[in-house]
Amino acid sequence: MKSYKEVEATRQKYIADAASESVHRSSLMVSEMPGTDVDISFVNHFLLKRGYDNIACRVTSVDSEGNRLDTRLYPISEPRVHTVPLSQLKADGATSYHVEFFSAENLFIPFPAVMVNHRGKSFFNMVHAYNRILNDVFEEDSINVNNVSEASIDLLTDREGTDTFAVFAAGQMPCRGDIEIEARTARKIYKRTVPLDVPRFGSKYLSVRSLLTDLPDKAIGELRLRQPKQFLFYGRLLAGRSRDDGAFSANHSYYDSSETEEYWDDTRPTTRCYPFFSGCENIVRIHPIMSPSNLAVFANIRSENGRVLGEVALGEISSPGHQSVDASINAALLHRGINLSDVASFIVRAEAISGRMPTRVNHQLVHADGGLESSINVSLHNPNVFVPLNKTGFAWGQIPVGGPLSSCLGIVGGMLGRGDCDVHAVFYDESGEIGRRSWKLSDGGAVFWDPLAEESFVKAIKDEQGHRYIWYVLTGERPDLNAFVVTRHLNSGHCTGEHSF
Repeated sequence: MKSYKEVEATRQKYIADAASESVHRSSLMVSEMPGTDVDISFVNHFLLKRGYDNIACRVTSVDSEGNRLDTRLYPISEPRVHTVPLSQLKADGATSYHVEFFSAENLFIPFPAVMVNHRGKSFFNMVHAYNRILNDVFEEDSINVNNVSEASIDLLTDREGTDTFAVFAAGQMPCRGDIEIEARTARKIYKRTVPLDVPRFGSKYLSVRSLLTDLPDKAIGELRLRQPKQFLFYGRLLAGRSRDDGAFSANHSYYDSSETEEYWDDTRPTTRCYPFFSGCENIVRIHPIMSPSNLAVFANIRSENGRVLGEVALGEISSPGHQSVDASINAALLHRGINLSDVASFIVRAEAISGRMPTRVNHQLVHADGGLESSINVSLHNPNVFVPLNKTGFAWGQIPVGGPLSSCLGIVGGMLGRGDCDVHAVFYDESGEIGRRSWKLSDGGAVFWDPLAEESFVKAIKDEQGHRYIWYVLTGERPDLNAFVVTRHLNSGHCTGEHSF
């Protein structure tokens, strides 16, 4: 883990001198999951954001023993969506894929803006790129200096067939060691150490219900895993909840900072604005993984035009500790007598009860519709974060459509006091640009877009057999412009979701 202040220092150094410590390769690793087809999808942000028209994408298929099966090169030069159906490549027996992007121009960020998609009979899951081979030993020196547990994983196991799982991945060298598993409930911590012997580019599926046999019939809380350190590899975990029929909803894990003391120099609150998606449950779940602190958490409720409808206390949290904040925004609004149809957004705010404000206040943004919950890993924003002068907004992301999938895009601004602004959206699929829209985004408000509600998109989607990916690119004057997508499987109610890049 790299300290947050070091991350900030690197950003400012890039802004001051873009030629310093330039990045020319970004990568990700993708694992196959049983009973699913996996693909990667991305819009050509290299061209649309930076003007780079000559990017090379190389995909290497690897078998269960770590042997290369096939390598394919894809030129990335057009302003459109690119989808690589990894499971359909001719490399039979592939269990993982190493995806690399190369450029003579400075990519700035070694993680590509790529979505990893797993599709099963009754579910769809998307998560942005979350692990990668490091570029050199100097990156190893800065990225892997602190080995902390991976956390912020929602724990649920029960007799009805729900399990919690994590997928451990090895890098370009075999990994032999131990992984420490902790299932934390409000009453007890359940632990087990599991030996690993994973070939290079391999993975190991870890079922909490199978490994921690002393868990009660129903266990709710948080999962943490301390994985062995791997040289030249940045390894997050794909983690989430699953059902006995193979369906799952997962996102990436996040740092456990509860043993790391890193704070801002003042105690100003840290906040973030989120869209309130009607038709599903909106939940904020905060696990005690921030630097030692005591925080009070609130949600400021807003209408579409940013008008304050009320404020609700979501709870207090102490880190390190055993108690998480698990708050349904819907239930809190009903308790306050606020009409759900009037709500467009809510601003989560964390205040230090005593002491200083941690640099990282991470949590899960959860959405549910009767099936498996989506759980998007996000962090609150602090006013101490450096924002370049005259910076404008640019955000982009994926919207899955077609077949049994229903998706909605919610657009917000992250910081208050930035004023209203016009937001312009350009939508792309594999054919290129397919449409444009513009809205007025109010300070503290939200804008929503449903592709199935627009005739021009409905026809295109109905012409497709099965699923399809639309990508949006948003621009506006607000530097804090960001968006979220929630996707529901209409037959099962299982949800998945992600934030914008």
